[in-house]
Amino acid sequence: MSHPIPLSEQQRSIVNAQNGALYVKASAGSGKTRVLTERIRVLLSRSNRKILALTFTNKAGKEIQDRLADIEDIEQRTFVGTFHGFCQSVLENHRHLLGYAEMPHIFEDESDRLELIEQAIQLTPSYAASYRKQDKKQQRDFRYRALNFIANMKLRLINEADIAAQTENENIILLYCSYQDILKSQNAIDFDDLLLKVYGLFNDYPKIAALYRRSFFAVCVDEAQDLNNAQYNLLKAMANGEFRNILMVGDPNQSIFHFNGSSPDYMDKEFVKDFQATIIELTENYRSSKAILQAAQNLIPDADQVEHIVKQGIFKLYKTKDENREAQWLAQKIQQIVGLEKHDDIEGELSYEKIAVLARNKYLFKPLEEALETTGIPHYYKMTPGALKFESSLMQIFDLALRIKINSQDELHWRRLLVALSLGYEGDVDLSNVVEKIEDTNKKVIIELVLSLADDSANFKRQLESYKENVTLEDSDEKNMLFGDINELLIHWHNYAKTTDNTSLHQFKNAMALGQTAPLSQHSGVTLSTVHTMKGQEFDIVFIIGMDDETFPDYRAVRSGGIELTQEKNNLYVAFTRSKRWLFVTWPENRTMPWGDTKRREISRFLKNFPPTEVQEESIGFCREN
Repeated sequence: MSHPIPLSEQQRSIVNAQNGALYVKASAGSGKTRVLTERIRVLLSRSNRKILALTFTNKAGKEIQDRLADIEDIEQRTFVGTFHGFCQSVLENHRHLLGYAEMPHIFEDESDRLELIEQAIQLTPSYAASYRKQDKKQQRDFRYRALNFIANMKLRLINEADIAAQTENENIILLYCSYQDILKSQNAIDFDDLLLKVYGLFNDYPKIAALYRRSFFAVCVDEAQDLNNAQYNLLKAMANGEFRNILMVGDPNQSIFHFNGSSPDYMDKEFVKDFQATIIELTENYRSSKAILQAAQNLIPDADQVEHIVKQGIFKLYKTKDENREAQWLAQKIQQIVGLEKHDDIEGELSYEKIAVLARNKYLFKPLEEALETTGIPHYYKMTPGALKFESSLMQIFDLALRIKINSQDELHWRRLLVALSLGYEGDVDLSNVVEKIEDTNKKVIIELVLSLADDSANFKRQLESYKENVTLEDSDEKNMLFGDINELLIHWHNYAKTTDNTSLHQFKNAMALGQTAPLSQHSGVTLSTVHTMKGQEFDIVFIIGMDDETFPDYRAVRSGGIELTQEKNNLYVAFTRSKRWLFVTWPENRTMPWGDTKRREISRFLKNFPPTEVQEESIGFCREN
């Protein structure tokens, strides 16, 4: 097959490599995704079997699919998706072996899982008495600790049968088991169970793992530096020492999901050892300019050296009086950049769409959003893809009722729905029985809407649009939020419906829970994004704001030290390498705290080793900076 994108000699050697375990150690901007997609193209030419391409975000999967869209029958010849999405498809096909008559429902919200912890505590009398004696803060802290313990056990692939060997705390063992029993009784699993259940399935039923080994000619893992223990061992369980045609592509310096247990060691060490993988380094750079890469290497001196850099680019570090002046300076800088219209460093016209502003946390954008509004600069905040969160109270009721309609065993959301409807607890989970008891007309109508939806979802769009046309609400704010919620839900519905010919309410809800229905379309204007949300995307021009110490790195990481602080430096390295050509970094010398005090700030500890000449006083004028 011909390559639609020109490849360098180094990239071509990877794409055309012999079958077998291959680890591509890639530098920032070296064309990781291009190499992976073109490798898939070559692998498809070598076999009629399918290719499994695993990613860490739905967006990354969509990008791979788009790049391969010219291949005939590509959707039938590949499975491209996240680890959780792959596990969902395995469970849908083999759930009966795990005792599920129907595909279990996914409890993805943290608030749902915390409520299950509360219920599990009440079912653990040996602990419940002492729990009730604690104050509210102690109880809340315990619930979070318990949830983190359960998540950690599942990350380590430890199920109920093996939990006793992990701790001597009998109460926490009973709590784990009660939590799982409650999920099972409601025909549900939580997000972490997707990996745990399929891992168990592959180990307990070797023929199922063998079936998938035969189904796929090769497995390709994108951004493999983000693998965690559960994901890596799931892959090992499927391979079972027999399957070696695996490609992992990743950059050890861009591992930023440490909070989810990820580590580049699974790619860098375990995979190489377990699969005797051939290591090929991808060092050419096709994205970042020399100035940005030098800054990134100054940040992490032992980062890979990068060759063949074409553009000089700009890296500048600025300090400002405070966060408001920082925002005003940045807004004017953006105006002046766009006003240049063209520059040799950047292909095409300079536009707002080529600019992104990054920050460690979302709250840092408030002064900037005000400054951008004042100067009339179009912008949008890049949201993390995932399950849809409703703002209006009526659509929150709709969501609860929809969960009950598709899962009559869901006692957790049944209780929550009855509270929202101002009704007393009823044992039987039956929506039709409560309609006549609802006094609020608007709440009654929304329940009737849910009851009217067909299980196969054939009338989903029609019924929602009809409801929207006939809704009567006096509160204009609530009505405005309601309309916004319905419009967003219909976008998710459209994204789901176009992927399958056999739609159902159940599948739609699970697809939303896994973030598979989130809109992926581009927005217009300057992009505002946290560093985590921007992973995998690049812009010609990037600003990073709020680079004062204990803001970036985050104060919690400063206090913890160790790996948390290392992870923060990795985060900043990733932020730097989101820029292709120009990078401007700012920090305020003073920051106003939420309670009104102004605190003197120091520059981020990560930037103290940068040459002093790069630290400039705030300046509005724009010129070519070398």
